[in-house]
Parts: sequence; C-alpha cells; structure tokens
Amino acid sequence: MSSSPKSPGVVRSYVLPVLWLFALPLFGLWFSAHATNRFDAQVLEAVEKQIAQDTKSSETERQEALAFFRAVPASAACLGDDEELTNLRNSLGEACSDVKQYGWANSGSWALLGLALASTLIALLCGLAAFVSRPFQYGSFVVGWVLLRITGALQVLGQGALLVWLSYWVTALWLQRYSPKLILCMALLAGAAVFMVVVAIFRRPSMDFDVEAEEVTEEGAPELWDCVRDLCRKLQTRPPDHILAGIDANFFVTEHDVRVGERTLSGRTLFVSISLLRLLERSEAEAVLAHEMGHLLGGDTGHSKRLAPMLAHFGDYLRALHEGGLTRPVFYFMRAYRGLFELSLGRSRRASELAADRLAAGVTSGQDIARSLVKVGAYSSFRDRVEAKLFAHDAQHEAVAIAQRVSHGFSEYAQSDAVNEDLIGAVTPHPFDSHPPLAVRMENVGARLSSEDMTQVLLEPVASSWATTILDADGIEGRLWGVYEARFSEAHDLALAYRYEPATDAEREHVEKHFPPLTFEGKEPGFEARMDFAQVSYEEWEAPVHFDEVASAATAERMFKKYLDLQISGEGRSKLKRSICLSKLQDPDALLRAFERYLGRHKVMREHQANSRAA
Repeated sequence: MSSSPKSPGVVRSYVLPVLWLFALPLFGLWFSAHATNRFDAQVLEAVEKQIAQDTKSSETERQEALAFFRAVPASAACLGDDEELTNLRNSLGEACSDVKQYGWANSGSWALLGLALASTLIALLCGLAAFVSRPFQYGSFVVGWVLLRITGALQVLGQGALLVWLSYWVTALWLQRYSPKLILCMALLAGAAVFMVVVAIFRRPSMDFDVEAEEVTEEGAPELWDCVRDLCRKLQTRPPDHILAGIDANFFVTEHDVRVGERTLSGRTLFVSISLLRLLERSEAEAVLAHEMGHLLGGDTGHSKRLAPMLAHFGDYLRALHEGGLTRPVFYFMRAYRGLFELSLGRSRRASELAADRLAAGVTSGQDIARSLVKVGAYSSFRDRVEAKLFAHDAQHEAVAIAQRVSHGFSEYAQSDAVNEDLIGAVTPHPFDSHPPLAVRMENVGARLSSEDMTQVLLEPVASSWATTILDADGIEGRLWGVYEARFSEAHDLALAYRYEPATDAEREHVEKHFPPLTFEGKEPGFEARMDFAQVSYEEWEAPVHFDEVASAATAERMFKKYLDLQISGEGRSKLKRSICLSKLQDPDALLRAFERYLGRHKVMREHQANSRAA
C-alpha cells in the first residue's frame, strides 16, 4: 500500500465507505421514530378535536384530559403493558399493530447499529493484534475472519429484512399507498444477498499456483544443486525438494503446492530465473539463493502456506459481497478490515526481507547482495519498459522478440538516466513478499553503491554464471520464451482489434478477424438481426444504428415479450428509442452477448482514439 494509513487516499478508499454499514440502520432508526411521532401526533390531533367537541365535560375536566393525552403518547400505550393505559390501548385497537411494527423496526435498527459497532471493535482489535508478532498475526486473522463473517451474515440478513419493511412503510406513510412490485423486488434482492453471503462463506477457493517453468533435476544441474545444498548447510535449514528454472524476472521459494504443466510439486520449491542467472556473477547469484533459503530458515514460507488459503477464501468472499448488491455495505467494511490487515502483512514481510538479507550476508557478503539487487531491479524494470512499449504500439509486430530486445538494449538503458529513476526506491518483484526499497536493503547489509557504481555494476561483463551449469538452459529458455512471446503477440493482436477505428482496409480486416459480421436468425423465415463492429441493424428498422449513436442500452419486458431497448442520440435531435424484440429471435442470448462485446469494443476504441489525439 503506497499511501500511509492517514493519507486522504486511504481514508477515502477504505474508511469513509465503511460508514455505509451504518446508513440503513440509522435511516431505519430515524424513520421508525418519525413514524411513531407521526402516529402520536395524529392520535393527539383526533383526541383534541374530540375533547373540544365534548360539551358534557367541564372545562377543568377537558383540560385534565388534554394534559393527560399530551403527557402520555398513544405509542406508549400500544408498546407498554401499564394497566392504567389499558382503556387507551383498547380504544386504539388495530392501530397499535402498526406502532408495534415501528417499535420492532426501531429495536432492529439499534441491534444492527450495535452489531456494526461490535464488528468495528473486533476488526480494530484483530487488526492491531496482527502487528504484535507473526503468531498473533495468524491468530488474529483466524479470529477476525470467523467472527466478522458471522456478523457480516447477520448484517446482510438484518438489513435485508429492514429494507423490505421500509419498502412498504416509506411509501405507505408518505404517499398513502404501497407498491407490491417494489416490495417483491426488495425481497428478492435481500434473498439473493443472503444466498450470496452463505455461498461465499462455504465456497472453497482455488489454490492452484501455476508456474511457467521446467524442473531442473540433479542430473541436469549437479553443480547448482550442490551450491544450494551448501548454502542450506551454512544456514542450517533443510534444502528445497525441487528447483524450477524459468524466465520470469525474479527468484522465489515456496512451500505451496506448485503446478508445472501437468505435474503438481509438493514440498519446498526454489524458482530460479535463467535470464537473471546470465546477468549475475556466481557470487551474486549465491547471495540471492542464500536470501531465498533464509526465508525457509525464518519460517516465512511456512507462515505464508498457512495464511494463504484463508486470504484466498477472504478474497473470494469479498468478490461475492461486491457482486451481491445489498451486500455492498458489508463489502466496504470487510475490505477496510482486509486493508488494515494488509498493513501488518506488509510490515512483517518487509521485516522478513531484511532478515533474509542479513542471513544471506552472513554466508556470502553484503556487497554481493547489493550488486545482485541492482542487477535484478534494473533488469526487471527494463523488461517492463520494453514490454509496455511493445504493447502500446498501434501496429502489428513482425516479431516481438522480447528476449532479444531486452538483451540488446540493456547496455544502453544502464547508461541512461532512466535506470536511476527506476532503481531509486525500486522494489524487487516477488509473488509472495513486499520488498523494502533498494536503498534500505543495501543499508541493512552495510553496503553502499553510488549511481556511478550502479552503472558500472550493470555494464561489467559476467565472468562466470550459474546458468552455464544448467545443461539444458538454452533449450528451457528458448521454449519458455517461445510460449511467452506467442501469448504476448496474441494479447497485443486482440488489443489492436479494440484500438482500430478502423481507418484502412488492413485495419478493417484485422478488426473483423476478432469481431466478424454476425447474423441472428428469427423464428420466422426471413426475419433477422445483423451486427458488425460499427453498427447493428434490425428487420423492423428503416436504417442501421451505429454504435456511436447508442447513448444507453437495457433489456425490458413488455406484453410478455423481451426487448433490447437502445436510446439513440444524434446531432441536433433529442434521444430516440430503437428496440429489438428478442423473443422473435432463435437465440436472443447470443445477440445480447455479442451486442455487449461489440459495443464495449467501440467504447474502448473511442477512448483510445481520444487519448491518442490528446497525447
């Protein structure tokens, strides 16, 4: 998290949205009191008129009666069991049933507010406890996750019931009528919200960890395995069970099950980047490997393995709350709790990184660690720049050749001002840990490198690399880069189909490769709807509707038929409506899916064109 806990971004993103959890109960509290007061006022007004018209009682008796009814609200008689108010209660009859509902709504709103405050206290205590130590971090998240999902489910159930009640009484009280459709709609939304929460609580998240790599056996790299085992002996930790080699710009170690192709590897797994090994001297690579083994010694990977399933489950739970409609207030609250917990995670992970660096410095050297950090940080930053530039290009590439571009351009990048910009405060990419800034990590191991020193480190030729000890390093690298670059080309190819207007025949051909003209046949012969990347046409329209003209689109039902209604806007005219009767088509869902996709492409294209002109 880049901003501090007190920064406006965090307050606006996490703290303020939490207040929505209190919004409906507060409104319910106000409305129930308002309805009760209105009932009391109406009864008092009727009583005052009746007393004023009473000619049999004396003035003194009338004043005493007025004083009594003004001092004792009618709602007090309905909601209480005082024997002195029995006659008043009986005289109000069925009207008291309404007041009792107001009382239940009032009590329910107070209960929801109390539950929200209790949830807030639990979240704060568990979040703060996570900062104490790693065992407290795990335990506090377990307690917080168990308690808060219970309170969250109760909130969804209670607020859903309150919303259904309000959907009747707000209109009944203020408009003197009610809408069965509105009540039914609110009931369905509340039921769907409860269902979503229950499903999310019990859904088991996918814990697949796929890594694009190839396993390096002892026969395939005996020297590298000996080096890793030697580092583990020095650190007094058990060596990894598997070594994977890939082209990602990082190194990492994990105790999670790792899926590589069709195989799943269990135990301790070390991932090494062949691309980075070629850039590192053996001593520098040993510093990186010792750092990763330090994570095994420090219990970081074991802690991550225990915590990861719950974090994944919590993530699925948040997504369900976000999509659940009426569950959105609970989503904001739970997201704020997750944000607080992430602060403690980031703090402990940064401490773990610094501890692993110190362990590695003890068996290698602080200078090797510093040099490796500079090289890894510079390589990953430059590769990101190369890929971003390639992907932003608005024309097809004959060959993306990412590996060659990075290799050939790295020397020039190392001598540019950009490398210093990237390395100042640089964070080494890693799938599990939040790494401290480069300057802090170098200071932690007692190493200093100036900007000139860093440039020199990046320009020095590598005398000896551990990559040469992997027998099939070239083959592994070639195969993985081939898959990666092919996938990159496919993604860029699709992106171009979203960017082109098109302006030329070649661009039109490219767009139509991904968004071809479509025909949707009707149930009756000769009746059809058609669509291409620019427009949609329908048998009953005089002319096609261009996507540029579509202001909004929505489905609706009329006379037991389903329609796609398009609001059309054009220059010098007000909005018009064009409709497609989906019930007349053989596959209406196919048309809706295509329309959403083609209209989405058009909007992305227009936004890209506008941004390009602005740039």
